[in-house]
Amino acid sequence: MKSRRILFLIFLLILSLLIPRAMRAAGVSSQGAAGEKHHGFFPVSVWYTGGTVRAPMIEPVSDKSRAEWKKDLEQIKKLGFNTVRCWLEWAYNEKEEGKYDFSSLQLLTDLAAEVGLKVICQVYIDSAPEWVGKKYPESAFVASNDLRVHSQSSPGFCFDHPGVQEKILNFFSAAARAVKDKPAFYGWDLWSEPHIINWSEVYHLGDLRYVQFCYCPSSQARFREWLKKKYGTIDGVNQAWHRTFRNFSEVEPPRFGTILTYTDYVDWQEYISDKLAEDLALKARAIKKVFPESVVTSHSAIPGLFSRPSWDGTPDDRKMNDSVDYYGVSIYPKHAGAVRPWTPFFRSAGLDFVRSMSLKNQGFYVGELQAGYGVFGMKVSVPVTAADLRDWMWSMVAYGARAINIYAYYPMSSGYEAGGYGLIELDGQITPRAEEAGRIARTVSQNMDLFLKARLQSSQVAIVYNPLSHMVGGQQTFTSEGQPVGYNNLSESLQGVHRAFFERGIKVDFIHVRDLKDKAAGYRLLIAPYPVMISQPYVQDLVKYVEQGGTLLVEARAGWIDEKGFAFPVIPGGGLDKVLGCREARLLPIQKTGLMTISQSHPALPWLKPGDSLDTVFFEETFEITDKRASVLATSPDGQPMLVLATHGKGQALIAGSFLGSAYHHFRNPNNGKFLAGLAEWLGIKAEVFVKSRPESSVVEWRLLEGKDFRLLFVFNRGEEKTSATLTLARPWPGLELRNLETGEKILFNQDQNRMSFNLELEPQGVKVFLIKKV
Repeated sequence: MKSRRILFLIFLLILSLLIPRAMRAAGVSSQGAAGEKHHGFFPVSVWYTGGTVRAPMIEPVSDKSRAEWKKDLEQIKKLGFNTVRCWLEWAYNEKEEGKYDFSSLQLLTDLAAEVGLKVICQVYIDSAPEWVGKKYPESAFVASNDLRVHSQSSPGFCFDHPGVQEKILNFFSAAARAVKDKPAFYGWDLWSEPHIINWSEVYHLGDLRYVQFCYCPSSQARFREWLKKKYGTIDGVNQAWHRTFRNFSEVEPPRFGTILTYTDYVDWQEYISDKLAEDLALKARAIKKVFPESVVTSHSAIPGLFSRPSWDGTPDDRKMNDSVDYYGVSIYPKHAGAVRPWTPFFRSAGLDFVRSMSLKNQGFYVGELQAGYGVFGMKVSVPVTAADLRDWMWSMVAYGARAINIYAYYPMSSGYEAGGYGLIELDGQITPRAEEAGRIARTVSQNMDLFLKARLQSSQVAIVYNPLSHMVGGQQTFTSEGQPVGYNNLSESLQGVHRAFFERGIKVDFIHVRDLKDKAAGYRLLIAPYPVMISQPYVQDLVKYVEQGGTLLVEARAGWIDEKGFAFPVIPGGGLDKVLGCREARLLPIQKTGLMTISQSHPALPWLKPGDSLDTVFFEETFEITDKRASVLATSPDGQPMLVLATHGKGQALIAGSFLGSAYHHFRNPNNGKFLAGLAEWLGIKAEVFVKSRPESSVVEWRLLEGKDFRLLFVFNRGEEKTSATLTLARPWPGLELRNLETGEKILFNQDQNRMSFNLELEPQGVKVFLIKKV
């Protein structure tokens, strides 16, 4: 018996060693929830890799490098930052095949350790060495018009090519080996602003709105393998695409749309988002197999809310989060390419989207936060101020960021962004922006335990994000006015709905359709804007949500088109007509804006009365009532049902015969906002903090992070004039203390059993951070 026990213990020991190793090789953490083991540190960094060169360029190590770089790092530390974010460039660090030069990374990491900084490294593969193209000439990117991209360092070569992929993954592993024994090294960003093709304005290939990538032999072969997994047989592809291929070797990605079907285009776009996530996971594994303790991250160019799949192969933020410890975003509120600085509403919607797509990882990384004014050739942005950095940094923390990386320490020294985006001056002069950013970084470091243990409160309202809605019509996407669909119709609808709740302090999540099955039941109200194209399984998830007691609002033509690009026989489609107690009776195009009129008083319309009108846009859809349990709440100008509420199962659902969110985004009819946010009032969903500001026109935003026995309250003046405000918080604990986190000042407040309140003043663009804790 004793010998068996010993053998069993030996078996358990071996198993305990093998399982974590296998999990790491697969990119899976053995520490429980994703990111859990990395919550002991909150990086606040500046981008700097030695000298004044701009990313992704690297300054060669010289006899002067140690002294000059250490001087910069000491200044970064003195300002208050706890991390420096450097970078590697494939073109520089592997000039000859298999000969790696990581001397700059190693020296910088050693110097960072000497001054007390951690290191995060950005890895750039989009800038490739010349030998790659010579060895693998067939790996060049190929556009949908069959024109070949000749790399000029960027955009590099296609990752789908087996030889190129092997060399890239070897490069990642070699980089990990170079620093795996250095205590100051913390983590990686494996892919900056992922797309199929990066950094190259290849206008010579044609109109970039229609040119797609990549059509090289390796990419086409990989797409065929994806199709085999989805359809199994070539007959399955032929049936879906309306084609007559004899075998998979004949299949190519679509290059243009036809009148017959666009299932091929939907498949191509879905494949690209899957491929980007898979590529990121491969890079993560190449690091983790060598250096499993390091944090692996990546970040998108903008919040995915503002993007669409067809733009240069844009990633799906939700999918990308599955591939790394933390995924994140670049935030440039005053980018030179922007028509105007980001509004508070735009920024809030974007950050809530990034946060929501990252819930699995318990936070997100701000891969790049704008440090200085933007430059694009002769185009420059308005100046970035110290107040901007203060506002932006605290906003990132308040929305749940787990790292802030400021781009960049020095301004860009070359290229069409030369002179822009720097925290200090190119000659090393420290700016007020740098001093303010450093103060906030120091505050985060001094209170790191609080920020790491705090979590955002759960939302009771979620806005459904369904990326398939971008694809109605495939490549032939036109409005009723004959114009291509605007900048981003789905995004505008989502933003309009979000704004209605933002204005009333009601926190909302965005929920990706792929999460409906597991997470929808956690919300009391789901709103599905612009639901014109949706997969049948996700329709069933919405049906089940209502049947089990949820409240659902959908907009016009819900379930019009399925995931193959085919029309449902009845609209609302996929069974939603049974849930909503009605079916479409008439559809009219709207040239600009129309109206629907409230026809009755109803508890679902607490802030509206009969005769009030809501703006409509794009479509006017009216309904035939098919279930006596359905009620008409609003009508079209000629009196036809246009807003319908029905009970179904344990829940209830509404359909609006237009796009009220998009109309609110564009035209700001207060009644649209009252209708949308009024649904929360109807359901008893209240804001956690009530703000009464003076003047009343002030825009005061609050955010709460909660720990076990404390709260962090962030208050922002989003307006351009000084404001005073009274804040009232629900759910106060007995025996509270309220302090200004940055100054330590104790704040006087009033409290009873149900609430606490206090007064404050905020300068324009002012921010205050409070610690509420039990004593």
